[in-house]
Amino acid sequence: MQNLTKRAVCAVALVLALAGAATAHETVLKPGTATAVAGKAVPFGVHSAHVFIVSEELETPADVKAFVFADGKATPVALAANDKTLTFDGEATFAKPGTGIILVHRLPQVWSLTPEGLKKGTKKDLPGATKSNRYEKFAKSLVAVDGQTAGFDAVAGQRLELVPLADPAKVAVGQDLDVKVLFDGQPTPATVLATYDGFSKTPNTYAYYTETDDAGVAKVRITHPGLWVVRTEMKGAPADGAVEQEVLRSTLTFFVQ
Repeated sequence: MQNLTKRAVCAVALVLALAGAATAHETVLKPGTATAVAGKAVPFGVHSAHVFIVSEELETPADVKAFVFADGKATPVALAANDKTLTFDGEATFAKPGTGIILVHRLPQVWSLTPEGLKKGTKKDLPGATKSNRYEKFAKSLVAVDGQTAGFDAVAGQRLELVPLADPAKVAVGQDLDVKVLFDGQPTPATVLATYDGFSKTPNTYAYYTETDDAGVAKVRITHPGLWVVRTEMKGAPADGAVEQEVLRSTLTFFVQ
């Protein structure tokens, strides 16, 4: 009985490791400026981080795609790996005044539990693998163009998306910002975490925790000026049955004056 209990505890620990340790990095967009000029490029970095916002690894380059979203269309943006900062760097150009939106899609990756530990690949790829999870990540960032912010609430169509219902550029410290969580385009209940750049150097530490209401809307209390990160996650068994669990993560970044 004692040995059985030990085996059970070990199995639970390994499954928990599969769900968290290897994939807990968040994909976060960090623009180089809070404001932009129409027609002039804005630098940005794509971070993979536990500490917000300091990148800790370079993802597989082919799995990281960036876009400028405008007028209902996502236009690809070239990215370059920066080995010094461990970021993928790009430049976004916005054609007209309003809120400029940058998007990132970290394509789905499957990680499996093997006798040698966690490895990237499916159970078919990895002999002896017992559990597989599929992880897909999304990021969005908002920048004011020519001092204007119309379009801050545009829905870009990410599978898991955070949409502000009030203008983040006009929210004041001490106020709440309503943010809607969309899963496949529909409002969904979710846990929402938020923090601001520089709040803490402790990994996976956020300044604020809340949950959505039944309409999928969370109220995030803004407590500090600067660049804010809002984050949510969805987990479930995928319909295709290819893996035991699908995990979607999404972040939204914006500047508070």
